[in-house]
Amino acid sequence: MIKLTFKSLAAFLCLWIQPAMAYIDPASGSAIMSAVIGFLVAIGLVVKICWYKIKSIFSEKKSQQNSDKNSSIKD
Repeated sequence: MIKLTFKSLAAFLCLWIQPAMAYIDPASGSAIMSAVIGFLVAIGLVVKICWYKIKSIFSEKKSQQNSDKNSSIKD
């Protein structure tokens, strides 16, 4: 006889497939598209608001390298 453990029972229940009986109407598609577009716009606004901080992170390395080169030339 097969010994059922909690792990095998949990695996069996997780792999049990039942039909969804779901219907996606056209309004659901437009709601999903609106959510995706809204998410992209929100990311764009965050980048726009934080642009100078992001820019300073990348330009800081270049300005430090330039100042190191200028200080070595003067010495």
